[in-house]
Amino acid sequence: MNAKNKERFHSVLLAVLLAVVVTVAVPCIAQEEPTPIPEPAQEEPVVTPDEPAAPAEPAAAAEPAVPAAPAEPAVPVVVAEPSEKGVPTVYRDKTRITVNGRAEMNGFIEFVVQPNNEDPTKVRANIIAKTKTKKITKELVGQLVFALGDRYKVKQTGDKTILVKSKNKKTPPVSISLMTQNLAGVSIMIGQG
Repeated sequence: MNAKNKERFHSVLLAVLLAVVVTVAVPCIAQEEPTPIPEPAQEEPVVTPDEPAAPAEPAAAAEPAVPAAPAEPAVPVVVAEPSEKGVPTVYRDKTRITVNGRAEMNGFIEFVVQPNNEDPTKVRANIIAKTKTKKITKELVGQLVFALGDRYKVKQTGDKTILVKSKNKKTPPVSISLMTQNLAGVSIMIGQG
C-alpha cells in the first residue's frame, strides 16, 4: 500500500469506528432511568422419585393477579435539593486582589461589590486580547473606584495587586467577590489585605 491509500484506509477506518461508537454509546447515555434490578425468582421444590409430589394449589385460590410493581433500586437515590444559600459573604476592612497572566483573547471580568448592609453592585471590566497584567490591574482599579465611590481607598500597589480598604472606621467593611471571569490566560485571587 502506498501512503495515499494508507491515509484513505485510516480515515475510513476512523469514520467507521466513530459511527460504531456513536450508535452504541448514544443510546446508553440517553437512558434517563436506571434499569430496574429484577427480583430473584422463587425456587420451586425439587421432587425426587422417592417422595410423592405435593398437590399443587390452584392458581385461582391464590391471590388475584396483580401487575408487579417495578423493583426498587438496591441503593436509594437521593436527589439534592438546590440550596438557596450559596457561598457565604465575607466582609473585610482590607481586601487584596491579585491579577496574574496575560489576556489570550478578548473577554471580561465581573465582580460583585457589596458594602455591609447595602445593596450589591456589579463591576465589569472588558479586556482586549494580549493585554498585560499591569494594564488589566489598572482597568480593574478604575472600575472599582467608580463602583465604591469616595468611602474606600482603591490603589494599585504593584503590577499585579490592588488594595481596597476603608477610608475611616465609620465606613462599613466591604465584600468583593468574583462573579464571572471570561478571560483566558488570566487568574484572579481575592484575599485578606
